[in-house]
Amino acid sequence: MKALLLVGTAFAAVSLPMTAAAQVATPGAAVAPAATTQAEPSGQTTGLAEIVVTAQRRVENAQRAAVAIDVVSPGELTRAGVVTATTLNATVPALTVQQGGGANTTFFVRGVGNFTNNGYSDPAIAFNLDGVYLGRPTSTTGTFFDLERIEVLKGPQGTLYGRNATGGAINVIPAKPKLGERSVSLSGGFGNYNAIDVEAAANLPIGDNAAFRLAGKIVNRDGYNQDGTSDEVGQAIRAQLLVRPSPGVTVRISGDYSHQGGRGAGGSYVGTENFTPGTPATATSPANYTFTPANVDPYSGLLSRSGSAYFAQAVIPGTFINPAPLVRPYLNNTYWGLTGEVNADLAGGTLTIVPAYRHSKLDNLFNGPSFRGSLNRENDSQFSGEMRFQGPRVGPFDWLIGGYYFDETVKGQYGINQYQIISFQDFTSKTKSYATFGRVTAHLGDALRFVAAGRYTHDSKTFNGSSDTLVELCNNAPPPFGTGCFGGPSLPVVQTLAQVPGVPALPGPANAVPYGSAGNILFYIPNQVNAAISKGRVTYRLAAEYDVARASLLYASYETGYRSGGFSNAPGHETFAPEYVEAWTLGSKNRFFNSRVQLNIELFHWRYRNQQVSHYGLDANNATNYFTENIGSSTIKGVDVEAQVLVTRNTRLSGTVQYLDAKATSYTYNTPRDAASPPPAVGCAVTPTTAGGAAVYAIDCAGKPSYNSPRWSLNGGIEQTIPLGDRKLVLNGDARYRSNSVVGFEYLAQQNSGSFWTFDASATFGSTDERWSITGYIRNITNQAVPLFTQYVAPAGGVLSSVYAPPRTYGVRLGYKY
Repeated sequence: MKALLLVGTAFAAVSLPMTAAAQVATPGAAVAPAATTQAEPSGQTTGLAEIVVTAQRRVENAQRAAVAIDVVSPGELTRAGVVTATTLNATVPALTVQQGGGANTTFFVRGVGNFTNNGYSDPAIAFNLDGVYLGRPTSTTGTFFDLERIEVLKGPQGTLYGRNATGGAINVIPAKPKLGERSVSLSGGFGNYNAIDVEAAANLPIGDNAAFRLAGKIVNRDGYNQDGTSDEVGQAIRAQLLVRPSPGVTVRISGDYSHQGGRGAGGSYVGTENFTPGTPATATSPANYTFTPANVDPYSGLLSRSGSAYFAQAVIPGTFINPAPLVRPYLNNTYWGLTGEVNADLAGGTLTIVPAYRHSKLDNLFNGPSFRGSLNRENDSQFSGEMRFQGPRVGPFDWLIGGYYFDETVKGQYGINQYQIISFQDFTSKTKSYATFGRVTAHLGDALRFVAAGRYTHDSKTFNGSSDTLVELCNNAPPPFGTGCFGGPSLPVVQTLAQVPGVPALPGPANAVPYGSAGNILFYIPNQVNAAISKGRVTYRLAAEYDVARASLLYASYETGYRSGGFSNAPGHETFAPEYVEAWTLGSKNRFFNSRVQLNIELFHWRYRNQQVSHYGLDANNATNYFTENIGSSTIKGVDVEAQVLVTRNTRLSGTVQYLDAKATSYTYNTPRDAASPPPAVGCAVTPTTAGGAAVYAIDCAGKPSYNSPRWSLNGGIEQTIPLGDRKLVLNGDARYRSNSVVGFEYLAQQNSGSFWTFDASATFGSTDERWSITGYIRNITNQAVPLFTQYVAPAGGVLSSVYAPPRTYGVRLGYKY
């Protein structure tokens, strides 16, 4: 019904501006100019290309946009092999993207982010597809094809983007239909790991005032890991219709569908941190713990022969129950959406209406050291609508006002098997949010401008769910004092208690039920979470802009952002509060020597309060669970320098350096303290104490660096074009350096990425009119194993595992356009 309403709204909106458009003095202004994002020089280039962005809800040159923004062109995306969100790591130094179990994707900008890993925790970086905010981080799948550009805004975007943009925003901008143009583009590639990647797009005119664009992509690649995980299997299609019913009015309808298959991201064992009371802290272990390395290949995978052997010796001896091996993971996820966009030039300004509906259906199973298997089924639907009105210049002022509505429902059912424990989660989470916003720019002469913007957001959330726990214990003494329960049954990977075979009666918290004949017993602990929150928040931005010269901009800004509170389906951690960010920025954007040199500098200082962190930990039932809690505050400061030099018309150098000092100024949380809970293995101070009448370990990580925040990030590149008559050869080389960053929650030594360099190279031979091309590429030339996320699980033998960035890849890509 909402999908039909979306289409009806978009077309019905045409009737509003059609009459008014006749009064517009400049009737052609409704169709925005095509964005030029190709920064690569050709044989005729005399200066660096201009890049057009819409990050501030208006069309402008990126060098004139007084915001901290990185723009990635289609050419850069292709060279870096960006087909999923995680591969964006190679293009934007300030951005870190991680892929966890199932379809989960996490985003960090300068240490602000979240280990988002379920259907009811919100991201800290707003991901927008074609101007539409995607509430679930899983929904970013299938979006990276036929693109005009990607914009990455760094820092809180509380005014124009609103909620859940405390760290920034990522705008994925698809190529739009073009009136009067008939064109087709085809590209396909193959590479190692049996990689096949095919993409096609067609733009067809329909008379003089309409155009249709159809694009699709198929990707199929074996896993980087020996067990077949970390593969890529997907199909996606997008169709768009653009109509100009009258001068000054455009209506665009877009529909997309994608499917994600394969096995999904997978990790490999790193080692174990075993509890050894009385041992002092070392460089590899905290006090009372000893680290033993796994000595397996970083790309072995948990289900490989070496991984399975390690599982048997590291996990089984600690349980005395002989848990069954890990279950093979899979992905079977579908996503689709409809978007409308109406732009109308009225007598008093420009009206933009963007209604959208999106739906995701997830069916996936993933595993890890903490899980024999996590079976997740989820249905997500969201409806959103945004209306903006850009007013005309009135004296020294220009202005924009708007409104936004967001309605999301997430229904999920998870069965999380933790060897001796199954957590059955069944929930419905609903969010309704509305906002009003505005921006006023005062022009004090031709060179100086002051900007004031504000937004009021109100969120209403409800959560109704259960998180029931089934616990398997051994009623026999462990070896060498008894036989343990090695011959007993293991808990299966299922979604409901009724699917557990051999349970004759429902166990309860106070009574046990025999399970098998080897001495195993089951306890069942029900837990219900029913909660609601409602909160409003004002965010704002104040800025000054000064044109130092025709091609030099100086700007300063202060901006606030907020991420709404929410719920966790975990006993003892049912709710959490909002988080807040405030940011000061001083920046300069410059072009010199007839646009042959570009130099942009940004200094930033952020304060992060009431910080939300989602992580695995022990809940009130002493079971490993995933929840979000507010853990403290951070200070984030640094400098970002970006430069490009067109040395000759055929030689371009580029480089970006970011220095980042991000650390926790306060960071505390508690874990249970009882006979079954030894002191936690963390790289922070641990103090036995009480809280709320319960015995706990107080953990204090103040002074530690923020997660995913390398102190130094460097990107450098060179591009050389060699003219060959009506052909050309383009050579590209790229280098990236990242200093150490923390990639796991506990601050263990093994959760440091270490510093590393990676190198890419490509050679493209083709026609000067770019009608056809053939490219050979190699990425991560030195085959550097870069850990993206390292997880520690105490109940599973203290095992650590890491998910790694892609190893060395190489291949050939063909392209043709007409």
